Amino acid sequence: MRHLFLIDPPERLQPRADTSIAFLREAAARGHETWEAQIDDLGARDGGRPFAHARPIEVREGDDWYRLGDTRGRFLDQFDAVWMRKDPPFDLRYVYATHLLSLVRLPALVVNDPQALRDDNEKLVTLRFPDLIPDTLVSGRIAELLAFRERLGGEMIVKPLGGAGGDGIFHLADKDRNVRAILEMATRKESELLLAQRYLPEVRDGDKRVILVEGEPRGALLRVPHASESRANLHVGGVATKTRLSARDLEICAAVGPLLRASGVVFAGLDIIGAYLTEINITSPTGIREIETLDGVRIESDVLDAVEARWKGRASAASLP
Repeated sequence: MRHLFLIDPPERLQPRADTSIAFLREAAARGHETWEAQIDDLGARDGGRPFAHARPIEVREGDDWYRLGDTRGRFLDQFDAVWMRKDPPFDLRYVYATHLLSLVRLPALVVNDPQALRDDNEKLVTLRFPDLIPDTLVSGRIAELLAFRERLGGEMIVKPLGGAGGDGIFHLADKDRNVRAILEMATRKESELLLAQRYLPEVRDGDKRVILVEGEPRGALLRVPHASESRANLHVGGVATKTRLSARDLEICAAVGPLLRASGVVFAGLDIIGAYLTEINITSPTGIREIETLDGVRIESDVLDAVEARWKGRASAASLP
């Protein structure tokens, strides 16, 4: 197969931690052809046929993990699989990229499906599962957010809808004199929506990341926040620790998995705190490198198996009269 990976500039990726690198290495190990581009390299021509100014990428082990070939113009349907692995923020550039990816012709496969990337916001999609999530409010009105916090007993978490990796997340506690100023900044003076949720004290024990492949759980890790932090994200000091899936985790996976699979989401990461689902990550989920270190499980192999199977199905369908 021929794979195109839409990623951030390779020099910014962390060779010991980045999930996209694991996918690239697995594809190369299977003898597949690997190419790289960024979303700014995308365009369309010849009657709306999307293309990219792409580069062959040779991957290897170690910190000096890649070598790029010469840039060449390629139509996206000349690849068998196009991986949308651009990290958030989810901004207009990202949205426009998903529109171009939606034009890719069969049998080429886009991972994850561009319509799902565009429609299933990682915070808002959890609202489809009201029985699985903590008390939640989506609003840009400061008075409404403050009243919600009061109803919750004085504590809540607020998140921007387009952020990731813990960016812009605040724990707003009772009697904090900065709360209104934080909300003014976070809502850009009531011009943007926030997601507010009940603060879950179980986060001190860890925020669980569960990896789903084709809607089925394949591994998990627990991200334990630093004593000085409310956020458990690894890049802000959270520590990855070994964990197992509880009965409640499996219940959440069973509820969410079919929706993801039907939406063309091959690879996803659920965030679970205590008994509650808090996010469904589909844009550029991470965590498989840490799970491999903790459990010896190579989830990238499961993902490549799923991509190959989906592509073969599409190729067979496209060959029918």
